[in-house]
Amino acid sequence: MDKWIELTMYVTQQDERPSKPKEESALYSAGYGLHERGTNKGWIRSGSMYVKASKHPVLTAMAATGAEAATYWAAMNRKK
Repeated sequence: MDKWIELTMYVTQQDERPSKPKEESALYSAGYGLHERGTNKGWIRSGSMYVKASKHPVLTAMAATGAEAATYWAAMNRKK
């Protein structure tokens, strides 16, 4: 089963670091109150359009206004 999971599991769920020792595992002893204990570094999507838009709100507003103006212009020319 371990080999199957290694082949089919998402890459972001895998890590090259070794596991914590048994003494630090919540399976063998209680954790401490409401602290995050995860070791996952996470996956950051650097090319996300949402992230780019939220980092540059003025440019996003200008692009949205330009798209709206182009749509309005195309609709007005279509009626003629």
